[in-house]
Amino acid sequence: MQPVLVVNVDSGKDVNMVQVPLICGEAYEGQNVTWTKNEDENLEAQGNRIMVTVEGWKGANYSCFNKEGSYLNHTLVLARWTFKKIIKNTPEKGYIHCSTNNYGGSFQCSWTWDKNRHGHVAHIKASRGSNISCSLDSEGQSITCLDQDYCAYSEEVDRINLTIYFRSSFVVETYNKKFYIMDIVRPDVVAISRINKTSVEVGYPHSWNTPSSYFPLIFQVKEIRCRKGKKCDCSKPNLPKTYLTQSHQVPVKKGMAVCVRAKDEFCNSSWSEWSLYKSHTRLLKTEITVTAQCGAKQSAIPLSSTVTQHLSRSTA
Repeated sequence: MQPVLVVNVDSGKDVNMVQVPLICGEAYEGQNVTWTKNEDENLEAQGNRIMVTVEGWKGANYSCFNKEGSYLNHTLVLARWTFKKIIKNTPEKGYIHCSTNNYGGSFQCSWTWDKNRHGHVAHIKASRGSNISCSLDSEGQSITCLDQDYCAYSEEVDRINLTIYFRSSFVVETYNKKFYIMDIVRPDVVAISRINKTSVEVGYPHSWNTPSSYFPLIFQVKEIRCRKGKKCDCSKPNLPKTYLTQSHQVPVKKGMAVCVRAKDEFCNSSWSEWSLYKSHTRLLKTEITVTAQCGAKQSAIPLSSTVTQHLSRSTA
């Protein structure tokens, strides 16, 4: 870890100038110390402690040397502004999109770089009472995190607090996101197998938590009619018949295909991707991603005997 100073700059000012104190090191107090800026500009200020001016968003790397010209130390000064320019904002996912396929305590977050900025991740901080470990992928476009203290059978009291610092040149941008695991859970695609000519069986994803009585899923079924249908959006907007069910057995009409997706029955989090079943064809996975926001009206989900399970789970 190199010595780094982050200076907050006022993005609303046309000219922003901040005085920043630098120190070469306690061991060099009283010695003849010289300084350079970005390795190619000699500074007039000398000594172990100096003041430099950060103008606008022009941070720099300041190095110090002894009287013989030998390198001693350096400090990287970065300017943090309130703009959001290093990564892109998308209408559906925002700047940072986080998701998980079960209640195991791990989750993934991703983002999209702005093509006009050469950015990279400078620092990651995630916590919820205790620290959460995160690792950056080799492409620098996503992180995988694990909350080792997370328990799927207890109620989430505190949100996960995730902060990612992105750097481009000498500028830093801070992005923060707070969420519960139940907010971002999204099951993997369901499995569909043929029972007979008139029905299919829908199975839970292998990655989903067990027992299913404690972690039930609800299915959304859509009937479509497509001659060359390999996706679940091929029917006309008013044609598909869509309904919700808890049953694992779904009827299939002659000449129709069936699309099924699932989500946590007790929280209006995101739906899984659609799975498509068509008679005499193999199961195909679509490329559609459909999400739902937590807190939406739950009246669309029919009441059943699992309501009592919901009450016992929410008070556990």
